[in-house]
Amino acid sequence: MVNGASVVKVQKFKNGLTCAIKKREDLNSVTVTVWLKAGASYENEKNRGVAHFLEHMLFNGSANFPPGYIDREVESIGGEINAATSYDYTYYYITAPAECTERVIELLAELVLNPLLSEEMVEKEKPIVLEEIARSQDNPQEVFVEKFAEKLYRKAPYKYPILGFKETVESFSAETLREFYRKFYTPDRMVVVVVGNVNESQTEKLLEERFGKFERKPEKIPTPETEDVGERSGEFEMKSSLVAVPYVQMGWLLPPANRNRDVYLELLDSLLSSGRSSLLYRELKEKGLVFSTSSNYQNLLFGSNYSVTLMTETVEKAVEKTLALMRSIEEIPREEFEIAKEKLIKNEIFSRESGEAEADAIGFALSVMDEVEYFSEYIEDLKNAKYEEFLKIVSFLKEKPLIGYLIPQ
Repeated sequence: MVNGASVVKVQKFKNGLTCAIKKREDLNSVTVTVWLKAGASYENEKNRGVAHFLEHMLFNGSANFPPGYIDREVESIGGEINAATSYDYTYYYITAPAECTERVIELLAELVLNPLLSEEMVEKEKPIVLEEIARSQDNPQEVFVEKFAEKLYRKAPYKYPILGFKETVESFSAETLREFYRKFYTPDRMVVVVVGNVNESQTEKLLEERFGKFERKPEKIPTPETEDVGERSGEFEMKSSLVAVPYVQMGWLLPPANRNRDVYLELLDSLLSSGRSSLLYRELKEKGLVFSTSSNYQNLLFGSNYSVTLMTETVEKAVEKTLALMRSIEEIPREEFEIAKEKLIKNEIFSRESGEAEADAIGFALSVMDEVEYFSEYIEDLKNAKYEEFLKIVSFLKEKPLIGYLIPQ
């Protein structure tokens, strides 16, 4: 799979696990990531927050190493280890010097494939995760964003917080974690990505040895409900004594993430809020209507969304002007579209200089979107984007959005 001189070698092992290797001779490092289609979207009413809790638990000891050993070992070779849980995926990664590739693969395989998930460590981890939830509830902006998602989505799992709820987390046992792990941490839902200055054939053998022998029978998993795309107009208000300046969010529901549409929605982001030449900056920030503004396309498997946020003391004027700009989106000249396209292409080329960023992009493409072209053809897709198609796809901005106001008490 080629993007310019860039080649991603993709292989599926007999056990159903997919691996991808991207050789980068310009790097002295290697990044190895394990991606799983096992995020918060796949939880139920009884185990909200289990995907995130499980991510924590994988760092609490394995079949062969005690808690903390893998972290210390990664640090001893000058590396970095971390993980993250989102709605549609969870991933784990290690970045280290390229000469440590074999050790990195060994450590990451041990972390992901052989966790202990002991009752003792579950009880030790609970206060940490509960503290995370408490901190998020003390942050008015986080509470507001959660409330916004709850109002925007009615069916899709994105209306629930990734951290889960105090009540569900308190109820977790080791068996809760093991059940989710057995069900979702299966080879067919797993993608391992290696980006760095590595020998491809040797690396593939190492991956097959460590990951290709991992066996677990896939279970039939119900697909989470997909959100109906339709207008979510309406307004709501939240007050907080911890807020100094009003914060406004506008949101539109969109169809599930899709390679052909996503390129245009990221172009819209570039046009609206990338840099000082962007539309929102020129029309809102430079004219003193807002302190700051941004836009964001969230590409999700069961219903995406687009949002625009404002921080402003002139709420009514700023909202009125923003809605007018959105309604007039079809008046954007072709020249501005082409500038946004060029800017996005350059940003993408620059971001790909990082091995970690490439590993992330490849992992998302293969594990969530199930097509490596989502990554490998992205720049070509941008170059081929048509102005007329762009206007068609962004016409949703003329619809009334859901508007939320977070204002000082």
